[in-house]
Amino acid sequence: MFFEGPEKKLELALAPGQPSLRSRGLGYWKSIAAKSRAQVLSTISNESLDAHLLSESSLFVADNWLTMITCGRTDLVAAVLQLIEDMGHENFQYLVYERKNAHFQEYQPGNFFDDVRRLSERMPGKSYRFGDGDDHHIFLFHLDKPYLPAIDDMTLEILMHGIDPQAARVFMSGPQHKKDYIREKSGVWTLLPGFQVNDHLFEPMGYSLNALRGPKYYTIHVTPQKIGSYVSFETNCVDFGVNETVSRVLDIFKPQSCDVVLFQPQDLRKKIRCRYPIKRAVRQKLACGYRVSFDHHFKPAAGAAGAFEIVI
Repeated sequence: MFFEGPEKKLELALAPGQPSLRSRGLGYWKSIAAKSRAQVLSTISNESLDAHLLSESSLFVADNWLTMITCGRTDLVAAVLQLIEDMGHENFQYLVYERKNAHFQEYQPGNFFDDVRRLSERMPGKSYRFGDGDDHHIFLFHLDKPYLPAIDDMTLEILMHGIDPQAARVFMSGPQHKKDYIREKSGVWTLLPGFQVNDHLFEPMGYSLNALRGPKYYTIHVTPQKIGSYVSFETNCVDFGVNETVSRVLDIFKPQSCDVVLFQPQDLRKKIRCRYPIKRAVRQKLACGYRVSFDHHFKPAAGAAGAFEIVI
C-alpha cells in the first residue's frame, strides 16, 4: 500500500473591510474541500479559529485568513481558483501556494508548473523553487502584491521523510491502532501544551491532528507506510521557541531527513538550529513581505543497510 504524504498548501489573508471567512459557514468550506477532492471529517472551534480535519490533511479558517493543506492525489489549485472566483484576488492581502516534491509525481493530477499556469491566468504572481530539483525541495507561488506582515507573524513547517520504524509502528495497523494508544505513546498531544486537540485515525494506517489555542494552531499528518513514510508538522505558534519546537518534533519522529521551512517578516532574522547536518540552505525575500528560509537536513548513516526488496 502506498499513499502520497507530501502536501500542497495554500495560505491567504483578506484585505480589511471584507466579510468574515468564518461567516461563510461549514457548508461553504465543505464545498471548497470537495473542490480539492477532499472531505471535512470533523471540526473544532474557538473564539478565533475553525479547524477542519480533512480526509487529506487540514483547513484552518479565521475571520480574515485561512490555511489549507492537502495531501494524496488532491487538486488544491481547483479550490484556490474557486476562492478567487468567489472573493476576487484584488480582495486578498496576500496569497501563497506551496508544494512539496512528491514521491510519485506521475500519479498526481498535475505538477507545479501546471498549477502556476492555472493560477497565473487569474492573478499576477512570482514562483520559486527552494532546494535542488533532484533532491528534497518545495515550490512556492505568491500573489505579486506588497504586504507587511505583523512582527509576530511566523509559520514553521517541518517536513520529514523516512521516520524511525519504532515511531512509525505507533501509527500502523494492529491491536495498538487506537487513538488512546497513539495519544499516550506518540507524544503528539503534548507537543505544545495548552492546546485543544482533535485527531483522526485512518484505516489501515495514518493519523492526522489539529490543535488550537486562541489564534494559534499546530497540525500533524503521519503517513507511516514502509515505502515513502512521511510526516508533516506545521504551526504559527513560536511561543516555546522555534529551535525548541524543532527539537521536540524530531525527538518524536526521528526521521532520516527533514526540510525545515520558516516564514517570517523581513525585519526578523531568526535562525534555526537543528542537530542533523545540513545539506542545503536557501534564503529568499518575497515581494509579499516574508523572508523564507528552507533548510534540508539529513541523518548520517550508521552503517551499510540491506537492499529493499520490491514485490510486484
